[in-house]
Amino acid sequence: MKRLGISALSHGMLLLILALALSLDLLTDFSLLSFVLLTFSAMATQGAFWLLFHCRINLRFKDPSLTLMQMAVAIIWFSILISQLPEIRGSLTLLYIMVMLFGIFQISMFEFAFVGLLSLVCFGGVIASDLYFHPEEINLKLSLVQWLILASAQTWIALFGSYVRRLSERLKRQRSVLRHSNHKMQRANEELEQAMEQLDEIAGTDELTGVLNRRRFFEESRLRLAGTDEYQSSALCMIDLDHFKRVNDRFGHQAGDLVLERFCQITRECLRGSDLFGRYGGEEFILLLPQTNQESGVQIAERIRLAFEQYTFDSIEPGLRLSASIGATLHRWGETLEETLKRADKALYQAKSFGRNQTIYISGAQSSSRTLDNAGKTAKD
Repeated sequence: MKRLGISALSHGMLLLILALALSLDLLTDFSLLSFVLLTFSAMATQGAFWLLFHCRINLRFKDPSLTLMQMAVAIIWFSILISQLPEIRGSLTLLYIMVMLFGIFQISMFEFAFVGLLSLVCFGGVIASDLYFHPEEINLKLSLVQWLILASAQTWIALFGSYVRRLSERLKRQRSVLRHSNHKMQRANEELEQAMEQLDEIAGTDELTGVLNRRRFFEESRLRLAGTDEYQSSALCMIDLDHFKRVNDRFGHQAGDLVLERFCQITRECLRGSDLFGRYGGEEFILLLPQTNQESGVQIAERIRLAFEQYTFDSIEPGLRLSASIGATLHRWGETLEETLKRADKALYQAKSFGRNQTIYISGAQSSSRTLDNAGKTAKD
């Protein structure tokens, strides 16, 4: 449609110049009737092309813009116009050059040759028509020189157009190769980013249990705690599996690994999506519960402890049950993670000292702590 607009604009500008020349009485052999007929024919040809585009008939052709067809129609129309204006024929031969330039990026060398030959045939037909109908008015030598000049110009335009077309196709191929290379690089970058994410995930995951390792837990916890304000509390729990060394000594390290895996599985089932759970080392685990107060933190810790206590390791020994001790505390706003961890570790030490298999909470206050025994009772420390 854009190329059709250029063609229609070219016809319109030429008709406008003719109308101006007519109004100034500069064309002695060109009548108003001839101008009307030319205008009607221009509107008919451009309208026909618009109808082909509007009905999408042009999509059936190799070149949907119908450039070659538009050029052929324009050459015939310009030749009719030139035949009506013998006094400015030399100037109007530039119209053939304009038509050739119209298709310089669109048509092939053979199509250029066809268009150039068509323009020479049509201009030769104009000369032959004048020679037949007005032999006394024609300067045959001048007309032949004009034809030879046009032939030379059309030959040069055809060669130059062919060179430009080959250059354009080469640039298109290079752009296609570059686009393909960019696509491959983008895909490689995406695969590299995915691989880096996987490596980062592997580097931050405990190989045996699949939970966060100590380093990654501390990194994630610091980020979570840094994003909280003074009024958002977070609970931190230290967990130790009771008498785990006895399991390794009695049943072997494979049994111990199974216990660790099952404990992590049970714990994850008791947690929320926002909670952080990691392996601190050996049989010790650490748990961060963001936006959790004292009551909720102790409830989650007890839920984990009771679920693990009720699990039976029949695959190791029928009826074998184990337990865990948990120390819990709240993170004070403004203190470091290590300071909170030290208080949770103190609570864990108390839980183990008081008989294990229990949760002890030490508050953020300096001397207040609470313990939950196996029955779930609350008592002052």
